[in-house]
Amino acid sequence: MKSKTHNAWKLTRSVGLWTIAASASALAQTAAPCTAVVSDAQSVVTAAQRRAGGAKAIPPITDTQNGFAWPDSEFGVMRTANGYSFFASDGGHHTGNNEYGSVVRTEGSLDNPLGSAPPIDVIVHPNPDSSVNPNYPTYTYLGGGRIYRIPPGRPGAGNLLDVYHAEINTATSFYSLLGMSISQDGGAHWTDLGEIVRPNQPYQSDLAGFDIGSPRLAPSLDGQYFYVYFPDWIANGTTQPTTVTVISVARAPINAVLAAAADATPHAAAFEKYYQGAWSQPGIGGLSTDLDPTAAYAGSSNVAFNDVLQRFVRIADDTQHISYSESMDGLTWSTSLLLVEDPNTQTSFDYAVPIGTGEDPNVLGTQFYVYFTFGSSQGWPGNTVQRFTVTCE
Repeated sequence: MKSKTHNAWKLTRSVGLWTIAASASALAQTAAPCTAVVSDAQSVVTAAQRRAGGAKAIPPITDTQNGFAWPDSEFGVMRTANGYSFFASDGGHHTGNNEYGSVVRTEGSLDNPLGSAPPIDVIVHPNPDSSVNPNYPTYTYLGGGRIYRIPPGRPGAGNLLDVYHAEINTATSFYSLLGMSISQDGGAHWTDLGEIVRPNQPYQSDLAGFDIGSPRLAPSLDGQYFYVYFPDWIANGTTQPTTVTVISVARAPINAVLAAAADATPHAAAFEKYYQGAWSQPGIGGLSTDLDPTAAYAGSSNVAFNDVLQRFVRIADDTQHISYSESMDGLTWSTSLLLVEDPNTQTSFDYAVPIGTGEDPNVLGTQFYVYFTFGSSQGWPGNTVQRFTVTCE
């Protein structure tokens, strides 16, 4: 995943709160845009707490270089009877897991995602039918945690779906893609369902690096489709990602996704990329349209629905900035606005994700949190988990 590090929280403001407002003309939509008040950040998992959590992780850590490299992806969160389950990748090795990446489950609270119980590190196991994903053996990293719990009354009710981030090494870096996995036991075991999105640029061993992010399944407003948002590398005849979209989208019918996951041979449904006004391109390698080509801030995007504003909210990070934008339809986005900035190039803001405070943490309200990994200048040993509050007024 992205290179991580950090040291000091810095905002481009001089007082405790900073107010921003999305442009109504940019939205060209009927509802009033959010006027957001952004709080100072606070640590919810310190470096010492991370080390203590890693020391009791199950199975034990064997990675002396990285240690407990968590969270190495955006959080996925769901409520439980006793609090919250948090899911995120750990980039370190554990006994029985000598691949980079995993789906780690921790049991905690919104104030302490790590909790007091041992973190449970689980790899995504290959599908029993190797034809479902013949590329699985080529992955050098496979991790995630952007979970979706299948609701009652639907095929596979109670099971968890995860959009994972997988990488294949190149000569100098990595090529990344998105796939899906399923858990039928609350995250204790995960099975690969196969790939859903690859960049338009096909894999080559001499490619420069490309990070496709780690997004969530975002249901469409009509409840018919799952959307997945990502930057896309449009092939340009070179090995460099000089033609990259800020944000592209692919979709698949929810009914098809759930039916495929519940099949006798569970697998991923086919996703289609949005291109030039139509859902006409395959998720695996197809072309895509840039939904926000003039955005001032880009990076990995995580999209959630705000049921008070009745619109989608996009939180994006590019390691030095975390930004905000809105959409009424999931396709037309408001001007991307800066929430926070870290001018220190030796530190970083990574894996920013919005989390709601209501019954479903995947749905936002008038006030919500943005969690992120604050990468220290010392690397993983000094990394913390931080969050700030966004209040819409």
